[in-house]
Amino acid sequence: MKGRLTRILAWTVLLACLGQGSLLTSWAYTFHTGEIEISMNQDASEVLSVLGKAENFYEAQSCKHQGKERVFTYEGFELSTYPSGDADYVKSIWFLGEETQTPEGIHIGSSIEEMVEAYGEDYTEKQGRYSYTSEEEKVVLTFYTKKGLISGIEYKAEGE
Repeated sequence: MKGRLTRILAWTVLLACLGQGSLLTSWAYTFHTGEIEISMNQDASEVLSVLGKAENFYEAQSCKHQGKERVFTYEGFELSTYPSGDADYVKSIWFLGEETQTPEGIHIGSSIEEMVEAYGEDYTEKQGRYSYTSEEEKVVLTFYTKKGLISGIEYKAEGE
């Protein structure tokens, strides 16, 4: 009986750990600011209404889509949108300063070691650019580095 109880407990712990891992994966590809969670390819009107008036705004004709791409600057980050049909969708989020961080606590100035500890080793590295890709979420989370430290962070809709 004791051996069976130990096996059940071990399986329960293993399943709980696996469940947390998949939750972290989904969480890792979502940006959080204040009370809002922002996903790439999300309808931008919902996000912009919650964020309120941007500190700065500009738009330009899209090279890829019919309509205008827009960039909204808020404290600590820039949010870019792309047009599709009659709506705009979140294209990317670019961090502007050290005070802005991912849900896992990584920010401009964090070390590559801290990034790997938070996100793991399943990245693609090219010339100091570390990219984590979620096929399911259709998002690329990229960390730009210089001299072992993170110098830029970007969430981007895959293919955009």
